[in-house]
Amino acid sequence: MFRRIFLSFWAGLVLILVIGVGVTLAVTSARLHALDGVSSARLTQEARAAGRDGTDALQRWVRRTEARYPTLRVFLVDPQGRELLGRRLPVRLRDWAGLNLAQTVAQWQALRTEALPGAASAHRRAPVPVPDSWWNVPAVESAGGAVHFALFLPFDSSAYEVLGVPYVLVLLFLCAVLVSGAICWVVARHITRPLLAVQHGLRGLAGGALDARLGPALAGRRDELGALAADFNATAQRLQELVSAQERLLRDVSHELRSPLARLRLALELARRDRQGPAAQLDRIERECDRLEGLTGQVLRLARLRDPQPVRGQPLDLAALVGDTLADVAYEAEATGKAVAWQAPPAAVPLQGVAAELSSMLENVVRNALRFTPPGGRVDVSLQADAAQVRIAVRDRGPGIAPELLGQVFTAFFQADPARAGGHAGAGLGLSIAQRVAQRHGGDIRLANRPGGGLVVEITLPR
Repeated sequence: MFRRIFLSFWAGLVLILVIGVGVTLAVTSARLHALDGVSSARLTQEARAAGRDGTDALQRWVRRTEARYPTLRVFLVDPQGRELLGRRLPVRLRDWAGLNLAQTVAQWQALRTEALPGAASAHRRAPVPVPDSWWNVPAVESAGGAVHFALFLPFDSSAYEVLGVPYVLVLLFLCAVLVSGAICWVVARHITRPLLAVQHGLRGLAGGALDARLGPALAGRRDELGALAADFNATAQRLQELVSAQERLLRDVSHELRSPLARLRLALELARRDRQGPAAQLDRIERECDRLEGLTGQVLRLARLRDPQPVRGQPLDLAALVGDTLADVAYEAEATGKAVAWQAPPAAVPLQGVAAELSSMLENVVRNALRFTPPGGRVDVSLQADAAQVRIAVRDRGPGIAPELLGQVFTAFFQADPARAGGHAGAGLGLSIAQRVAQRHGGDIRLANRPGGGLVVEITLPR
């Protein structure tokens, strides 16, 4: 990529240089040769012929001549230094005319006097010679006796004469190539250097170095390459978090599985020793197997819900779904002396979603609230909806959670204080599953401690 960018920029600049020099030379040559075949003597004759028709005709001739020859300017100045069209003379002509115009006028008057020796010849014109150089000042008489002196300013080629020297063009070309090459090298290096750094970082990630990051000098740039470096760092950080979470999940799963397996071995050993009454040990084995089955199901469910793609659900009535889910949970809660209070909305709440996932999400949240609610307590559930979203609030009357632990409750296998659970064991996966379901439906879950005690869990879902 470096070679491609470098050579592309360089070739482009060289091409522009060649085209520019060629066009400049062509234009310069055309301007230098624009007056070929044009002489001051012929122009003087044309001016004198136009002057016979008066001053207005002479003015028209000046304008017509300058339009015909863009590289030539013609100024007609009277003996007092006033230009026929009222224009200011260029500086070089003004300085030159100030030194030579008076002398030219005197010479013209002397020639005219010599050509008119007597009063009888008063109406004869002086035979003023026609000049053969651009820098002579011919006299142009017009009808009525007015006289003007012609000042010709042909194209000044002195600034372009240097281009005619062969080695000058070669030096200009080499200088342009070297300068453009150096600039293109710097630009190409400026672009490809960060890309090489990103490539090195990607190879580090592929090799397992999840802590690979691009430096602040690159990530802090205010251009597309800086944005690429910032995205790389964010991606690497996210990958490291995901891998760390995966490793932590495996450790937690192995820890959670180790306890029931140990109890299973103990129950089997006791069953072998107690040959007359193994029924109690078999019941114990059955409970541990059920626990293992439930834990495995939750882990698999959490793994399936890791898909970040949003779900494509079916239309459903969220109010009816919440009511049916809470009816089953409330029936189980009555056995422990607890209650679930449900405030149903007055009308149906249509929503797009997966009914099984939404029901599981609400069930996990409410079961978690009942787990920390003391006997005789109550869990309140409410549903509010507007045009943009729906909010499900679950409020318990348990001990709450320490503020510094609120950000960790959705971590898999996290348990703030198992001792507060009232003797109900849990793996710490319910809220993690509930959060994944809400996120897959485009929503979120937030927790907060209630001022009077307990915890409020708010589920927000878009309409």
